[in-house]
Amino acid sequence: HNNNNGTTTTTSTASSKGEQQTNQIESQPIVKNNGTQFTGYIGMLAVEKTHRRSGIGTVLVQRAIHRMAQLGCHSIKLETEVTNKGAMNLYEDRLGFVREELLKKYYLNWGDAYRLRLWLTG
Repeated sequence: HNNNNGTTTTTSTASSKGEQQTNQIESQPIVKNNGTQFTGYIGMLAVEKTHRRSGIGTVLVQRAIHRMAQLGCHSIKLETEVTNKGAMNLYEDRLGFVREELLKKYYLNWGDAYRLRLWLTG
């Protein structure tokens, strides 16, 4: 759904042994400095541990990419922890994001992050 601040939250629900598990991604189109191009931003991706490596994260990010492309975004940015190999595999290897910048001590736990960007084609 769309929130008043322009953030789009995509939620996927999966069930396992009668339990409902909610996995979500929050993304937002933002305006670049020149005011003419939009850059999408993925702020959070959460998949329940019991449902990881089942394709849910890929589907959620693909949905966010598709929606931001519909909204006119020319690229999408996000940050992920350097040590998060699963996320790095998802974003770089599966979805084509490229590393733009190493952010030292970016997280509250002093962990380093990579800023990644996916360029969308016309």
